[in-house]
Amino acid sequence: PRGGGAPAATATAHKPSPNLFQLPEGARKSLDDFVINRAKDMRGVMNAIDDNVNDPWDIEDVWLIIAWHFAIAKGRRKVYDYLKERDPENTVEWERSFWSWLGGPMKVIGGLWIGMYLWDNGCRVGELLEMSPFLPTTIMEQFDRGMYTLAGGIIATMATDNYLPEILTDRLGIKDSSTKLVLTRLAVVTGALCTAISSALVFGLPPKSLLGFGGIGGLTFGLAAKDLVSNFIGGSMLAIMRPFSPGEKIYLMAVGGRFRGTNEPSVGGYLVKEIGWYQTTLIPKDTRPTTVPNGFFLGANVINISRQTARIIVANIRVRLDDAPMIPKMTEEITQYLADHPSIIKPPRRPIRVHCRDIKDDHLAIRVETHCGVVKKDPFLQVQQELLLGMFDICKKNSTGPAWTVLNTVGEDNRPWLPEGKSAR
Repeated sequence: PRGGGAPAATATAHKPSPNLFQLPEGARKSLDDFVINRAKDMRGVMNAIDDNVNDPWDIEDVWLIIAWHFAIAKGRRKVYDYLKERDPENTVEWERSFWSWLGGPMKVIGGLWIGMYLWDNGCRVGELLEMSPFLPTTIMEQFDRGMYTLAGGIIATMATDNYLPEILTDRLGIKDSSTKLVLTRLAVVTGALCTAISSALVFGLPPKSLLGFGGIGGLTFGLAAKDLVSNFIGGSMLAIMRPFSPGEKIYLMAVGGRFRGTNEPSVGGYLVKEIGWYQTTLIPKDTRPTTVPNGFFLGANVINISRQTARIIVANIRVRLDDAPMIPKMTEEITQYLADHPSIIKPPRRPIRVHCRDIKDDHLAIRVETHCGVVKKDPFLQVQQELLLGMFDICKKNSTGPAWTVLNTVGEDNRPWLPEGKSAR
C-alpha cells in the first residue's frame, strides 16, 4: 500500500500549473481591489452621463438651440479668421479647414437637440392631457439614449470619412488614392451599419424584429432604388478595379445624349476630378463640370489616356506621280531620321513603318507610322511638330514640287506621263 500511494503523490506534486507567474496573496488582493474601485468609478461616471442624457428639456431651454445655431452660422468662421490672424503662416483655406468640416457634426448635434426638445415637451403636453397610456413606454424611456447613440454614430462616421484617408497616408504609408477610397468606404459603411443597429437596439427594438425588418426592408429598398444601388455598386467597382483615378484623363463616348462625348471639339479628354459615392465628376476641355452616374461605368468602355506608355504618330504624305522613282530614297531617309530621333521608340519595342501604301489618280501615298515615348501632351506636340517638319524637309529635298490635287472630269485623262494633247482613248 505504501508503494502504491507514492506514485500518486509524486504525480500530484509535479502537475503543471497554467499560472507561470503567481503574485503574493497580498499583492493580488490589492490589485483586485484597485480594478474593482476603478470599475466602480467608471460606473459612477457612466451613471452621471446617463442622468445628464435623460435630463428632460424645458421650454425655456430653447435659448441653447438658438445659441448653437448662431455658433454654426457665424461662430465657426469668426474662430477661423481669429486663428488665421494669430498665425499668418497658416495657409489652409476655409473649405479645407477643420472649422469648415466641424459644421457637419455641429448640425447633427443641433438636430439632436431640436428633436429631444420637441420630444420632451411633447411628452409633457401628452401627460397633461392624460395621454400617457397611449404613448410607447419603451421608446419614451430609451428615446434620449437612442438619439445620443444615433448622433454619436453619425459623427463618428463623418470623422472616419474625412480623416481616415489622411491617417492611411501618414501612418500606414498608403499613397494610392483608389486603395484609400476602398478602405474608407468600407469603414464608413461598417460604421453606418453599426450605428443603425445599435441605435435600433437602444430604442428598444427587439433583435428578431430588427433582423426581419432588415431583410424585408432591404429587399424593398433594393427594388425601389435600383438606380441608386447600381450607382453605389458602380462607385465601389471603380474604387476596386481602378480603371481610372482622380487626376487622370479619360475618353468617353456619349450615350443617348446623357452627357457630352469626347468626340465634341469643346470636350476632348475628360479630367477626372472626383469619384463619389453616387456619381463621378469630370472636367472637359471647356471646364464645364460633367457628372456621370457611377452605374454608367459598369457597362462602358473607358479609354484611360493618362496610363498610356507611348503616343502614336501617323502621317500621310502626298508625292507627285513624276517623283515615283524617288520614293525608295524618301522612305529610307525618313526611316533613318525617325530611328535616329531620341524621342522615337525603336524596334523591336515598337515598329517604324514608312512605305508607299497606295497609288491615286493624282498622287502616290506614303504612310508613316511610329511611336513617340513622350506622353505628356504639350511636350508631345512639340516633338510631333519637329518630326513633321523634318519629314517635310526630306520630301521637299527629294521631290520636284508639291502634289497638287487634280480635278478630274468625265472623259478626260490627266495622267502626266502622256504627251500634251493626247489621252488614253
